Amino acid sequence: MILQKSLLHSLILIGTLLVAGLSAARAEPVVLNQLKAVVNGEPITQNMVDQAVRTQVQVWIMGNNGMVGRSEAEREIRKMEERALDDLIDRKLILSEFKKMGGVIKEQYVDESVNRFVNGRFGGDYDKFLAELSKSGMTISQFRDVQEENIAVQAIRSEKTGKDAIPNTPWELRRKYEEIKGDFASDGQPKIRIISIPKETPDSSASQQEAILNKVQSSLRSGADFGAIAKEYSADSFADKGGYVGVIGRNQLNSGLTQAAYSMGPGQVSPPMDDGTHWRIIKVESRVGQKVPSFDELKEDVDKRLTVEKQQKKLETWLTKLRRDANVRIY
Repeated sequence: MILQKSLLHSLILIGTLLVAGLSAARAEPVVLNQLKAVVNGEPITQNMVDQAVRTQVQVWIMGNNGMVGRSEAEREIRKMEERALDDLIDRKLILSEFKKMGGVIKEQYVDESVNRFVNGRFGGDYDKFLAELSKSGMTISQFRDVQEENIAVQAIRSEKTGKDAIPNTPWELRRKYEEIKGDFASDGQPKIRIISIPKETPDSSASQQEAILNKVQSSLRSGADFGAIAKEYSADSFADKGGYVGVIGRNQLNSGLTQAAYSMGPGQVSPPMDDGTHWRIIKVESRVGQKVPSFDELKEDVDKRLTVEKQQKKLETWLTKLRRDANVRIY
């Protein structure tokens, strides 16, 4: 489901409530505006962490309006909350480093950043942008401050990752290719087994059938053979063959089961899926007709990914040293 305008405001509210709920869950006993950390003599309080998350959530949701679903947005908000304090500490350290280097962000660059945002997300409609900004609870001044800080942080990150990347050696490229080639493989068709547990039978109540389902799940989690479990408990035309269905096309089963089978990797077992009168559990034994691109076909992609990983590692090494050398106390 695509995030529509009505969801934008509800997700902003969800973000605010999640932040508030997270703070309330932490407080035992409640401490108003608790000190969370001190970075080079500058305090970071719980209010500052919560405000940083709210601002990040508001900008992220506005920037992704119409591009993400509700569940994805809620997951992203949770991630922002979980890493909020660490991100705020790193941000303070990076911005402090930027100032030490004499860095200054010209108003022109902030204007360009705001314009790119408005053009990319609101089709250049500045009035529409301001209206959404107001609904989110942010002022244009606060939004510009966020953009200015983002430019400074990105400038330092680019400086520390290095513009002149060390060329990747042939053996590094080969090793990375073997590691990621599966990411680029064509889908192929899944070869599956299935277990079907009726929700109720003339001789067994719904609660008894649910107990059987739980027993089947427990056995599978313990490593029991899927085929043997299917022969013992499944109730469909595949049970005698240990649930073996074979290779399936995209239109062979109902859409939910097919989608699940095509999204799973070899050896994976699905959770129970509600299929009306039955629960279905699928195991993908293997995939048929899967094609993996050759090294030469993927060499450019492998080279780019490896370079980005090296740059990220270099940045993280610098950040680790920055944290170590700085006076940071976490409470």
